[in-house]
Amino acid sequence: MKWADGAIYQGEWKDNRAFGHGVFVHVDGDVYEGDWAYDKANGHGKYTHGNGAMYEGYWKEDVQHGSGKEIWADGARYEGEYSYGKKHGKGLYEWNDKSKYTGQWEENNISGIVLSNYIHQ
Repeated sequence: MKWADGAIYQGEWKDNRAFGHGVFVHVDGDVYEGDWAYDKANGHGKYTHGNGAMYEGYWKEDVQHGSGKEIWADGARYEGEYSYGKKHGKGLYEWNDKSKYTGQWEENNISGIVLSNYIHQ
């Protein structure tokens, strides 16, 4: 199905809404492929941005929720838990210079004791 703005959805439907597995291509080139429920990303899926950044993991009501991994265009990455679109719970963040933080996150912020690894080059 093609929307008036040029966005495209191909996949399963239920009650005239995206439901099941499908692919949504945004007009800016971003792509979500995965599970849907009532027109929202729900379950497992992969979102790829036009600049190469991506998130793969679990979704709830169109936001990252549960375990997943995110890789940004500059090479930084996060793998861990999300809660309603924010890093929350245990996770590993690796900056593009290869320094790392493993530990707890609270609403996108490092929480608790910080133990990091930095590789001097």
